[in-house]
Amino acid sequence: MPEIKLREPDINLIPLIRECNNDELDNLIGYITKKGSVSSQIQTTKVYQKYNPEHVKYADEITAEIQKFGGNTIANIMRCGKGVFYKEIVCDVADKLKVNYNKKQDIDFIEQQILLKVLEKSWEKMSIDEKEALLKGIMADTKNINGYREFPMAILQSAIIAGGGYVSYRLSLIVANAIARTTLQRGVSFATSAALSRWVTIFAGTVGWGITALWALFDVSGPAYRVTVPCVLHIAMLRQLYMLKNNMVEPIKGGEVNV
Repeated sequence: MPEIKLREPDINLIPLIRECNNDELDNLIGYITKKGSVSSQIQTTKVYQKYNPEHVKYADEITAEIQKFGGNTIANIMRCGKGVFYKEIVCDVADKLKVNYNKKQDIDFIEQQILLKVLEKSWEKMSIDEKEALLKGIMADTKNINGYREFPMAILQSAIIAGGGYVSYRLSLIVANAIARTTLQRGVSFATSAALSRWVTIFAGTVGWGITALWALFDVSGPAYRVTVPCVLHIAMLRQLYMLKNNMVEPIKGGEVNV
């Protein structure tokens, strides 16, 4: 039994976090302990103190912390110390960002729309070369970048559907890497080829700016959103990664990325 009370059954979070390795969980621990340090409990647990940095040994504590940051403190007390189910957290972030979605839709779809909203905000600050690199990394036959002066939301959504998981993973990796660099001063290093890593790094600055701009939509006076927003962006990437892995597809071999 985890030392921090876990809200079960949370089918959208518990199985995924339990499946991750230490490297994949490391940034989540960073967001929880560095951005939610005042409210975080995990560092006081015996399992964390004994096993850190073997994050897999306290995967349930990580999940429980994210659930608790997603719930109102007083409401958590009323729930006997337990937080909220993860989909509620994702929907809360989507609402704040004014994402077009339906709460009955699958969580991976809602996460994708959140990621696209971040990229849409970042698009206006991208150079022509960055826009071209983004689109060519998703659609290799992209030729006329001037035809995409506005953010190509519909085209990217179509590419996601047609991309067999690779497009979703690449887009989620861009955003997860940018929020990690902006928040923790480190990126995402696992499950990337050298070419994919270079491609992702190109957008760290502009996407980081987009995330900072969207940050103004949140109540940053409290610690909760400083934890839940980066966690949601990172978990969205992990979900896409494991959807590929569980389908016996190697994520870093998903086609060429030319930069």
